[in-house]
Amino acid sequence: MKNKTHTILLLLAFCCASAVSFDVMAQDYLEPSDRFTVNDKDGKYQDKYGNERILSLFPEEWSIGYLASPSFSRKYGIFLIWDDDGPMLVYNRFKSNYSVSRRERRNVKVFSDTVRISKDEAERLTVIITDAIDKAVEPDGLNIIFDGTTYYFMLPDKMAETCSPGKNTGCYNLVEVFENLKKLFGDEPFLELS
Repeated sequence: MKNKTHTILLLLAFCCASAVSFDVMAQDYLEPSDRFTVNDKDGKYQDKYGNERILSLFPEEWSIGYLASPSFSRKYGIFLIWDDDGPMLVYNRFKSNYSVSRRERRNVKVFSDTVRISKDEAERLTVIITDAIDKAVEPDGLNIIFDGTTYYFMLPDKMAETCSPGKNTGCYNLVEVFENLKKLFGDEPFLELS
């Protein structure tokens, strides 16, 4: 019995060490993601996990997107859209915490604000997000995340993600860029990062 317990503890320690070491090394690059996929029938995004309500954060048409999905706080997204007057950021967020019962989710309201930005700023954000998605790296080890915030970076045809990146990593810096955009809307950045 003692040997069995010792073996289990060693195995658990190895798994935790692998997860931590992988997490530290990998957080300079996003991981490719297919959480939201384009539906061939109507060309709109769908949530692979069936949480259709979260899709109400997406504008009809957008060129880049940033979606934050905290475990126990309200979810929100910042999207770049273009209209006749030029580029505009749309900040959509749930009024309350989305982590409620399925019945209550139907009643969660979405708040939306917009702010105009320059074409140069729009192009800069597009380059940042495109570059980060293009450099995304498939995880090559065990990556255990029990809780935290998952950040999705999206183009209309591909996306990548990171979960609660540690400070001083490439992913943390990328999240910080988009979190700081919330200041344009008078909302404080929400960085639940380790």
